[in-house]
Amino acid sequence: MRSVVQRFGTAILPVLSCTPALAEDVLNPIADPTSGREQFLAAAITAMMLLGLASFLLFGRVSERTHVALAMLSVLIGAFGLFVLFGGSLSKNPLGAAFILLLLIALFKLMSQFEGGRKPTKKE
Repeated sequence: MRSVVQRFGTAILPVLSCTPALAEDVLNPIADPTSGREQFLAAAITAMMLLGLASFLLFGRVSERTHVALAMLSVLIGAFGLFVLFGGSLSKNPLGAAFILLLLIALFKLMSQFEGGRKPTKKE
């Protein structure tokens, strides 16, 4: 990640100094073909952004339950995006694998609470 930030930092200076030929040479390493993991993460981030935008645009037009469903779907997409990003490196470590398992259990517990509906509170 740091190398991408460094490349971007070195690429922005020629662009700002109006030397496009130098900027084009510097930007070539950033234009490498994307891997399957990067494409998946880009799609996950896009889906999360679209869900947030839909929730914002539908505010006041749909029920609270629909907003909660959009938020929970966004959380689910984000969790699996993080699982794809970090799952391979943490699975080599037994403690990391146990941590992933606990997080997945917590995620599905959260999803089951939404699916079952909320229990009404007693008003005294």
